[in-house]
Amino acid sequence: MSTNDPVGTAVASIGAGATSGAAVMTAGVLLVRLLQRGDPHNLAAQPGTWILGSSVFLGLAVAATTGWLSTRAIPDTWRRGVTAALCVFGAVLLAVVATAADMIGGAPALSVYAGFLVVAAGITHGIARRAARR
Repeated sequence: MSTNDPVGTAVASIGAGATSGAAVMTAGVLLVRLLQRGDPHNLAAQPGTWILGSSVFLGLAVAATTGWLSTRAIPDTWRRGVTAALCVFGAVLLAVVATAADMIGGAPALSVYAGFLVVAAGITHGIARRAARR
């Protein structure tokens, strides 16, 4: 299956991958904050490090995989790879915003931002699917 709109498919896939990956990373930060219960010293460093490290790795993998799979309609492997790499870069940029949300409002703000990312991921996944079918 090939698409008549490879640019639209790639752009929407970048949005889908970036928001999906950032949502996973933000969920990891939120989990650590909830386990800390408002006191940064309430959680031992080792579990917090494992949770954050795992969520970052998983978020990057989700971003790359989403970008790669949502561009299946693009026959050129190089373009699919570049799209996946841009998804990873976008996910990192969006995950950095979680830092600001955490500093401003703590766990409630992280929850709102994670919710925003999940909604944005759903919308961009739909746009990518429609663009691939054209």
